Amino acid sequence: MAAKEDLYSKVIPRRLRPNRSGSVKSGSNLDVLLSMGFPRARALKALVSTGGRSVQAACDWLFSHVDDPFLDDPLPREFVLYLRPSGPLQNQLSHFWQQSRITCGKNKAHNIFPHITLCQFFMCADPQVEALCEALQASVQQWRGRFPSPLPLDLYTSSNFIGLFVEKQAADVLKLFAADFATEASRKAEVHVEPHRKQLHVTLAYNFPTNHLPSLEKLAKGIEVKLGCDWLAVLFSRDIRFANHDTLRAMYPYAPQNEDELELSPGDFVFVSPVDQGGTSEGWVHGTSLASGLSGLLPENYVGLADESDAWVFHGSHSFFSQIPRDKAGKDRGVFEGLLDGRLSNRLGDTPTLSVICHPMQQVLRIGAGLSRQPKRTLFVCRHGERMDVVFGKHWLSLCSDSKGRYVRSNLNMPPCLPLWGGQRDYDMDAPITVFGSTQARLVGEALLESNAAIDLVYCSPSLRCVQTAQNILKGLRQEGKLRVRVEPGLFEWTKWVSGSSLPAWIPPADLAAAHFSVDATYRPLVPVSSLLASESYESYLRRSHQVTRDILSDSRNTGNNVLIVAHASSLDACTRQLQGRGPQSVKEFIQVVRKIPYLGFCSCEEQADTGVWQLVDPPILPLTHGPNHSFDWRETLLQE
Repeated sequence: MAAKEDLYSKVIPRRLRPNRSGSVKSGSNLDVLLSMGFPRARALKALVSTGGRSVQAACDWLFSHVDDPFLDDPLPREFVLYLRPSGPLQNQLSHFWQQSRITCGKNKAHNIFPHITLCQFFMCADPQVEALCEALQASVQQWRGRFPSPLPLDLYTSSNFIGLFVEKQAADVLKLFAADFATEASRKAEVHVEPHRKQLHVTLAYNFPTNHLPSLEKLAKGIEVKLGCDWLAVLFSRDIRFANHDTLRAMYPYAPQNEDELELSPGDFVFVSPVDQGGTSEGWVHGTSLASGLSGLLPENYVGLADESDAWVFHGSHSFFSQIPRDKAGKDRGVFEGLLDGRLSNRLGDTPTLSVICHPMQQVLRIGAGLSRQPKRTLFVCRHGERMDVVFGKHWLSLCSDSKGRYVRSNLNMPPCLPLWGGQRDYDMDAPITVFGSTQARLVGEALLESNAAIDLVYCSPSLRCVQTAQNILKGLRQEGKLRVRVEPGLFEWTKWVSGSSLPAWIPPADLAAAHFSVDATYRPLVPVSSLLASESYESYLRRSHQVTRDILSDSRNTGNNVLIVAHASSLDACTRQLQGRGPQSVKEFIQVVRKIPYLGFCSCEEQADTGVWQLVDPPILPLTHGPNHSFDWRETLLQE
């Protein structure tokens, strides 16, 4: 294992380096790293692993991989050559990718961006990567003017596959280009490239449930394959060690509590193999971080499944129809200048689309909404804000009661007062939200207001935390006192998760209204409190959630288009999944989903005007992310000897 001291010792302090004016400007990135004292093998590995974007990116990679046990191993990377569309056709394919994912969920095709495979994965050692990129550039230059234009594509569907196949005559021409590249790569970089021998095609969807075929086929038929397109030859690589691993993305930060655990930062990629999970505890997985090269245990609910190509490295693209002038130093810079990481590759060669124009998200969604027929109705489902008992523990009441039983907050995150304190309310079973929970809710309301998202009706679970969250969302919307929240017991979470043998004693709507909550005291619940049973089965909870959602939408058909439900983390799935015609998940899968839904998690479900089908769509607001802030005792911290 490479020690930090060993790596740092090889970097010459800046003040002691010889003055080499112009070396950074005229020399290659590799020369710069060598002049800084990095060993050649490490410098090459860092440049190849970052796509040669810059010296800074390579340095950052080296310093984050100082403890990587494979830092000095001469492992080659796996490379692949694709044809990638750009322009109007790419925009249509991107739209298909997004809509198919929303409508039917992820299938195997979503793991990689739209492309035509020209060769099998092949290995190339770090010192030969520059020559490999030169081989691609030379091959494309030889083929300019000979590339089929337009490239004829035919739609093909089967029970579990949908794709656009290149017509045979044009496909034979593309295979000749792939063969020429293989010859050039062998000559320049001494690598063996096996051209793709099967039918050339763009995969649109595969390995999906049979019942999704009609929806996917309808979307695929909407792609105009004759639209203008500039095809790009693009080169990507991946770490050979993780070729058969699942790629996960960290959603939350995690600080290791034990030596065998892995540190996570939001956005980090982690590679996980099923064969490595034999000795792990439930709820934990063993993986390797792309950011550091280190391996360890991590909490399963802190990561989500990513697309495989998200973790690939991009090494260059070349157009068959246009030639971008290169500067005089291009030959020297080669592969190591001006290239982008694979995570940005979905923008290469694309004409600007709404997804990449740098407008606020609310403006982008409003612009995009005008391009298609407006949906009939929209259902928003939102989780409540931060809970007092989660932040301050289950005995939080003892922290904010004085000797006479009066409420006195002991932390700035505790609300200045609690509704009906002293009214013998069951706060142990029905905890309120924190000050920050109220702030979270107001932020969501303000974002909804900014996005011009109209809310006609608001329903919420009888839990106090949900009522308070709904109240603060209305404050942000500037609708407090104008809209009345309908407290619906049928929206309460799975009762099996309630500790004890009885349900909480919720504050009645009349008492909430008397305490100046904007609730509708005249509303008659669809599911009375008396009909809720403790420790209900999973199936009963799903039926209750689906039925009450259906009844809410039915009752609101003539009174408003947009309904907001404020309830629990489980509600985002339980209230929308069957509404879309999707079958229930297993209990284990359901719990894993619920664990990943944060406070004020927000989703949107639209009823399509032409079909009446409900579909999950992009919410009109941005997600809300924030970091933890642990308790601080200045005496223990600053006076500790």
